[in-house]
Amino acid sequence: MKLLSISRNYFPEIGGIQIVAKEINKCFDSIALTYNYTNEKIYKVDNIEGTIVHRVPIFFEKGSVRISLNYRKALDKLSKDVDMILYHFASGQPELDIFINGKIQNKPNICFYHMDIAGRGTFGNLYNHIIVKTFLKNMDKIIVTSPNIIKTSPVLRDFKDKIEVVPLFVDTNHFYPRKDNVRNKFINNDEKLILYVGRFGRYKGLEYLIESLRFLPENYKLLLVGKGKKEKELKDLVKKYNFNNRVIFLNHVKYQDLPFYYSAADVFVLPSIDRGEAFGLVALEAMACGIPVITTELGTGTTYHNINGETGIHVPPKNSKEIANAVNTIVSQDWKNKKNDIIINRAKDFDIKVFQRKIKKILEV
Repeated sequence: MKLLSISRNYFPEIGGIQIVAKEINKCFDSIALTYNYTNEKIYKVDNIEGTIVHRVPIFFEKGSVRISLNYRKALDKLSKDVDMILYHFASGQPELDIFINGKIQNKPNICFYHMDIAGRGTFGNLYNHIIVKTFLKNMDKIIVTSPNIIKTSPVLRDFKDKIEVVPLFVDTNHFYPRKDNVRNKFINNDEKLILYVGRFGRYKGLEYLIESLRFLPENYKLLLVGKGKKEKELKDLVKKYNFNNRVIFLNHVKYQDLPFYYSAADVFVLPSIDRGEAFGLVALEAMACGIPVITTELGTGTTYHNINGETGIHVPPKNSKEIANAVNTIVSQDWKNKKNDIIINRAKDFDIKVFQRKIKKILEV
């Protein structure tokens, strides 16, 4: 089985879709079609862990959209030598291309539906109704990451007959409780540590997480690990509330070091505010390290792996006070130690080997 994987980003760019695409490609004889993220206006080919990655030059880029004048030509050429095409949605140009030119015929076209397109106003609604629905009609199969999103997505409800559920994963051989001096780098013995790991992006809701410190004791500190377009805005908010001694910004942490950072925290918070957050791999990674998590109820997978009252707490989006209440409950009741086994065992339900078995079964058609 030879697979052509299509996505807007691919390693070494970092993100949830890139992680999923790379893991699926490792299960098959795969090639990937994506965009050259460097400033070079060239067609580039490299090898990422055994997957040959074709990167078409970017002609236009704005926000989360990338356009290449070489995309369709590359797709036509690469698709001739594969048995199946897997689109990682949302990517932008691939959906538009199918709307304009139609799908590649005579082989399965499958969509891994990572997220709804949300928070884009009237344009986003029109795009979903016209472009996305046409794209999904052309798919032979649609894979989603939780049953929650099928029930609540305004787009997916028309395609239930060809949807398969494959929840995302965590490598429990890598993510498990660790002991190190990471915690001591950021807080004293009498202080508590709240953690977030991920991009500082539009729908991540980090402003509400920062504001939650207003309702928590002074000895509660927040560690934000990552980078993104909202970094300056978030740092300005920290200055506004005079939280310079309570909020710590840290650049991306190396993959091999992440378990130590998760293990150092008292609680992990994923405060996302809209359906652009379809699952939340980082919360699952924290759970695998035995850390209770707080996730927002968005009608997506963010409250699928996290069981309310057992592995963590669900809160409404855009609500700093509720985040603070949940943090206080978890930390004051010492969930990290008292619920450690429950949290870790729940994460093991999503072990990467389970994902690999399911994805192989679905894609080996």
